[in-house]
Amino acid sequence: MTQETHIADDPQADESTLGRLYRQLNRVASLREQMRTHPEDQQDRDSLRQWQADRLGRTHGDLLKSKRYGPAAAFFLTDLYGPGDCARRDADVMRVMPTAERFLPESGLKVLAQAIELDALSEELDYLMVLALRRSGAIHQLTAEAYALAYREVGEPERRAHQITLVTELGLTLDRLARKPFLGTTLKLMSGPAHLAGLGELFSFVDRGYRVCHQMGKANEFLDTIASRESAIMAALFDGDASVLD
Repeated sequence: MTQETHIADDPQADESTLGRLYRQLNRVASLREQMRTHPEDQQDRDSLRQWQADRLGRTHGDLLKSKRYGPAAAFFLTDLYGPGDCARRDADVMRVMPTAERFLPESGLKVLAQAIELDALSEELDYLMVLALRRSGAIHQLTAEAYALAYREVGEPERRAHQITLVTELGLTLDRLARKPFLGTTLKLMSGPAHLAGLGELFSFVDRGYRVCHQMGKANEFLDTIASRESAIMAALFDGDASVLD
């Protein structure tokens, strides 16, 4: 029985963390396959993501330089969204899900489900941006003005807002994970067996998220800062103001 069939046979799976994780894995797998069969899409998407990663670095430079928030900012702006992709992590999850279910707590599976949903949504929106930038001829000479025009052409305000919401939700899940007593010790003890079981990449992802949030302390102010800045930039871009990208 395939994973997809398993979900379809169980109507309750759609409401479970595991069901959400499988759905998002299937969603992102189709996007990865499209990238593999169209190398130009991959190259243009990587160029766009590098440009966007540079913009995020400028917008949140103070957080990246902060002693308290720096490691968490780097995790959110590189592990969750950067010029590369998360194909290896996602492939690990799909390949070893039965083992992952045994090794990772429910909150760990929820972190993966949210991260992969964010990954899939970002891939979809970025692909629409690539198409818009190609139509304008700006894909290889990207400027703030060209980006803002493409952003308005793509639209999708609800999904853009959901993208920001997913970042906040993921951060809050990691924050709750970081507050669990003795979890750090448990993760340390599980690290060796998890790597031997083939869970190295995804286990390291959860462990990095746990550690940066544990070090940061209460995450609300950090997450509110990112969400408010990105929401303001989204609103300005839909209003045609490219200056917020500088």
